[in-house]
Amino acid sequence: MEYYAHTATLADGSPNPDPSSWQPLYTGDPQHPGHLDGVARLAAEFASAFDAADWARLAGLWHDLGKYSEAFRRYLVSASDPDADGESPGRGPDHSTAGAQHAAKYFAPLGPLLGYLIAGHHSGLPNGRDSSATCLEARLAKAIESYSAAPAEVTRGLQPPPRPPGYAFTSGYALGFFLRFAFSALVDADRRDTESFMSPERAAQRDGRNLPTMRALRACLDAYLARFGTSTTAVQRARAEVLAACLARAGDAPGLFSLTVPTGGGKTLSSLAFALEHAIAHDFERVIYVLPFTSIIEQNAAVFREVFAAFGNDVVIEHHSNLDPDASHQSPTARLATEDWNAPVIVTTSVQFFESLHAAKPSRCRKLHRLTRSVIILDEAQTLPVTLLRPCLEALRQLSGRNDRGKSNYQSSIVLCTATQPAIEYRDDFKSGLRDVREIVPDRRSLFDALRRVRVTSLGSEPLADSELATKLAAHPQVLCIVNTRRHAAELFQRLPTDSANRHLSALMCPAHRSEILGDPREPAPGTIRHALLNGLPCRVVTTQLIEAGVDVDFPVVYRALAGLDSIAQAAGRCNREGRLVDEAGRSRLGDVFVFAPEQPIPAGFLRRTAESAAEILPRHIGDPLAPAAIEDYFRLHYWRHEDQIDAKRILECFPRDSPARWTPEHFFLLQFKDCAERFQFIESAYEPVIVPYGDRGRELVDALRAAFDPAQQRTLARRLQRYVVQIPEPVAHAFLGRGLVRLHDRFLVLEDDAAYSPTLGLQLVHDRLYDPEKLTA
Repeated sequence: MEYYAHTATLADGSPNPDPSSWQPLYTGDPQHPGHLDGVARLAAEFASAFDAADWARLAGLWHDLGKYSEAFRRYLVSASDPDADGESPGRGPDHSTAGAQHAAKYFAPLGPLLGYLIAGHHSGLPNGRDSSATCLEARLAKAIESYSAAPAEVTRGLQPPPRPPGYAFTSGYALGFFLRFAFSALVDADRRDTESFMSPERAAQRDGRNLPTMRALRACLDAYLARFGTSTTAVQRARAEVLAACLARAGDAPGLFSLTVPTGGGKTLSSLAFALEHAIAHDFERVIYVLPFTSIIEQNAAVFREVFAAFGNDVVIEHHSNLDPDASHQSPTARLATEDWNAPVIVTTSVQFFESLHAAKPSRCRKLHRLTRSVIILDEAQTLPVTLLRPCLEALRQLSGRNDRGKSNYQSSIVLCTATQPAIEYRDDFKSGLRDVREIVPDRRSLFDALRRVRVTSLGSEPLADSELATKLAAHPQVLCIVNTRRHAAELFQRLPTDSANRHLSALMCPAHRSEILGDPREPAPGTIRHALLNGLPCRVVTTQLIEAGVDVDFPVVYRALAGLDSIAQAAGRCNREGRLVDEAGRSRLGDVFVFAPEQPIPAGFLRRTAESAAEILPRHIGDPLAPAAIEDYFRLHYWRHEDQIDAKRILECFPRDSPARWTPEHFFLLQFKDCAERFQFIESAYEPVIVPYGDRGRELVDALRAAFDPAQQRTLARRLQRYVVQIPEPVAHAFLGRGLVRLHDRFLVLEDDAAYSPTLGLQLVHDRLYDPEKLTA
């Protein structure tokens, strides 16, 4: 009797009843493989980079053993394909538990480890043991249909049974990390093999790209850098020195690096040059940029896309929440690549990166195996949440670790970039930090001196009244003021005299609106902030810290509400950025950054803690609060003294601490993948997206969404509307619904009252007892 993995469909989308058109479950023929042998081959290929080919091959061979049951065979005859969406465990008979049970019996005591992967390949990596029916222990005890029809060449596996590589047995966390990567290889192989049968056009679109090599990308970057000519200013010479240092160290052995370059020092292109040259030297396949904020991603990706323009739109893949599929750089092929990160250059967020490394869902884990053979650039690592710092550092140790033979475990290198000072390295007063980190820049202190372009002045510890602050701002033709909350930005802006030169920016304005006000970085239109700055026109901007997130603007004067010293350093990077300020005699002069205590209270939590640390440090370093010594004092006070809080969510407790080499069989049920994923959340507050019909394009898309009834069309329109979304707290969204300001279209909140969105301030949030507007940062 023939057994099948998937049914086929006819041209009209209905099931094809002819079994000869269905996908065989197993053939044993390498030229015409079935689903199990096809997935086994692909999974082994994906996992070979981290010495897990045999593990992944077995997972692929056994992941759908349950499809050899008579119940599943009957189901296929009577129903459409149960795997069409990849993650619908409720459809059809259970076909994943059989493989998990077979693995547990096949080679005890390690078999349950393979069982985690197989049992979770649809529903997600389970907990080993808990009170639910979905934990691994319960799944292994579950009564299932017989799979005795499976051929012996499938069920016998490999002899002797494979073991995880030695590096995976150093701790429970290390073993869980390894299993998540092996799970990634299985999930990607399963999805791709299924796609090649069910959607060959989509599979061809995914696999039909002719991606450039790292050498070809390096040649593109060389040509791009050559356009800048020789360095004539002190800032340009300092940038050239950074680039030279990066190229000089690119041939070093894989592992951990740091790149400490002040804001405006050319870190973006220099780190790219290091990454490409390092990848060439060690036969790596991609560069992954991990950035703390979406606005940095949009800017960096635009730079990279310009550098690699000769290779089209599929080289640089952005993976973040504000992706606009309508943008010219996001081809259908590029959108597919966000699922599996199969591209030469990936630009993503810290949230996406670290949450995926601790995830359980197949869709979040699928791309993880692509982190192998990669250079990973982690920008501003000091922005990682203190309460999640220990698991983040442990993940970086695993990725960059080397075995006793000197071989890289996951064949990856990590570059820790910062504009201030490495904050997560080992030191006597921070023993949880990363060891063996190699600094790329040989003389950081000299570089900081060469790139010193501002004078930072504290205006004292007494709060500065908004009325007085507004008067100070109005006295400057060009000035940037950064405050800590959306509310403060709006209220301060409204205190300024009415003047077309005054601008407001905050995250209560949708991204399309903010981009329109800022202007294109290369060719800004008249009336935009960048056009005014380039042409010496009056320009006063009141904003939140969102402008510190990689937005390249250059003001002569910056006012910064009290915040962490690293935030003040980022604000300073928006002052005299190119070092072009001169005095009346034509000599170079410093820009001015004024730090003030705000009249409005600083929001509780992270912002208040960092601001309090800075307030304690500033009086000790009046001469230069951004000098390396001041930054070191700041991190010692804010970061390193709180080592007891860096795993506050107990992520590492989800895995036994000691080496699995000493475990009893019971220990193998103590890996709590589901709990780990639920605890590891960067963003605690619940926010709801509200779609704003801003501008002609926004209104056009919203009208189309209101008229759409097909779910697929609604999802497409929702993706296109990402640049017209404002995130607001969940209680505010509920209040807006109650007042009729927004309406639910299918599951999307859409602003109905145009008066609630100001062309200067964005979405208007009314004060409500349900929430604290002081918490609305950015």
